Amino acid sequence: MDLREQIETAQSQSFSKMSGVYLCPELSMPAVRPGADDHQEHPSRRNNKLIYKDGREVKV
Repeated sequence: MDLREQIETAQSQSFSKMSGVYLCPELSMPAVRPGADDHQEHPSRRNNKLIYKDGREVKV
């Protein structure tokens, strides 16, 4: 088979591309491990105050 025949063979073969839209269903929900948000139950400490998520402040 010479070069021209190989080129013709390669050009005659067609590959159909995928049609449609892929929406990535596996990426629709974030991966969250159990207990990852437990830190939100505890206050943040700033200087001598404990500051809760609901806005309360308690002096230490």
